[in-house]
Amino acid sequence: KSAVGSQRCPYTRNVVAMLRALFVSSLGLAGLSQADAVSLRAHQHASDELFTVSLRPSTREAYSPVSRNNVRPSQRHLSLLERSAALSREHSRQASLGAALNRMRAQSQRVHALQYFGEVYVGTPEQKFTVIFDTGSGHLMVPSVKCDSAACAKHKRFQANQSSTSTPIAWADEPMTAAADDTDRDTMVVNFAMGDAVGQYMRDKVCLGGDGGKFCAMADFVEMTEESDNPFKDAEWDGIVGLGQSVSDAAEFNIFGVLSTNSTPSMKMPVFAVYLGRNIEDEAEITFGGVRKERMASDLTWVPVYEEGYWQFQISDVLINGKTINICKKYGERQCQGVLDTGSSLMMGPENDLGMILKALSFANDTQINCTKEQKFPNLGFVIAGKTFEMEADDYMDRSQDGHDANMQSCWAHLMPVRDTGRGPIFVLGMPFLRAFYTAYDVKNKKIGVALASHKASTVHSKDVVVEPLVALRPGMDDSAGKPAASVDNKKKVAEAKKEGH
Repeated sequence: KSAVGSQRCPYTRNVVAMLRALFVSSLGLAGLSQADAVSLRAHQHASDELFTVSLRPSTREAYSPVSRNNVRPSQRHLSLLERSAALSREHSRQASLGAALNRMRAQSQRVHALQYFGEVYVGTPEQKFTVIFDTGSGHLMVPSVKCDSAACAKHKRFQANQSSTSTPIAWADEPMTAAADDTDRDTMVVNFAMGDAVGQYMRDKVCLGGDGGKFCAMADFVEMTEESDNPFKDAEWDGIVGLGQSVSDAAEFNIFGVLSTNSTPSMKMPVFAVYLGRNIEDEAEITFGGVRKERMASDLTWVPVYEEGYWQFQISDVLINGKTINICKKYGERQCQGVLDTGSSLMMGPENDLGMILKALSFANDTQINCTKEQKFPNLGFVIAGKTFEMEADDYMDRSQDGHDANMQSCWAHLMPVRDTGRGPIFVLGMPFLRAFYTAYDVKNKKIGVALASHKASTVHSKDVVVEPLVALRPGMDDSAGKPAASVDNKKKVAEAKKEGH
């Protein structure tokens, strides 16, 4: 029951090669105690507002929790990646790809951001943290002032003694029980792709939103007391907000679940929604309390969560240029299964199935081929709840002319085969899918909404919507030719937009 040393994550990945397959966040349902409600009374007013947080994209490595465990033995939900030792071998093999392919994927990262940042507020008075919103993990995690690791020193740290509403929590399975002292508490060990963290449980006021408005409630979270240098020391974010469907230690840890039922002000809908721009300079946001119709180019199609845990749903068919390739029938009533993952920069699927898809997309048995400038690639479609959601070639692949003659290019698909995850064959629909489609997540009714994303500039907002200008960042790194390139951002543009009141 005392703190333990960190555990080294078994997965080694080549970040520049975009071969990270990480999962995201956590939702759940929870209630507030009478005492907690009293602590929030000063902030209470009736409202049906919709709050939107702008996300800041970056092409640095995308880190999300891979697994976790507590010092006290108990059965816990782990990341899909943790459930398959075979994935470690697969990633090691993929990481050995040549430097040329690495540079090409680095160029892809410049086009498509790998991280999207927002803010979360903890404590009374509020302490603001920059966080990744992760639909494949289940906890809010922020650095603690008790952490003396070099990685923690470079980030905002939670100061429990500066919050009038904070309470240390003793046990994960007793999330409302205050700890008598620091020596008699559960300790969580969280594994990341290239490092780890150790934390303890806390309870305090947590708010999601921005300057235009916030949803607040008392909730449990993890304050990290140890952090490895990698990935934390040079990270542009402080922590992670888990938004998974049902993967937390207890309902009180499901931040959005708590807010959806007990927030001040109250939410109109128990829904959050994700919009990602196509490019670094484009807007990106996460919306709490409903959806934004101006971000959609079609109506939402709703599909129920098929299996509790992650945002998992049925895919009845996969189409190439509108024609079936018959890969879902063999799974019977279960059909194909998909998971929406804001923490993955790629789309992934079962090895055999993805091999058929790559071949049908003219990629033979590899994700990278030589192609001509004139070569056309087919559309890739997924049938969800009876409706086809079709991705054009530019949605699932990129091109580069580096190292080729005038008419030749290298083409690579943002697809990666994976072995069994422990939950049966699953398609992981990461950022390429999420850039093409607007997605909504209903925690109460356990369903997922998908619509074609509208990538037009959003200039008109309803009175219930709060939108903050997006700060986009492309850190300096080697370009596709292996030469150093300066960092690029749109901070000046954002500052001008704020000054003009947009």
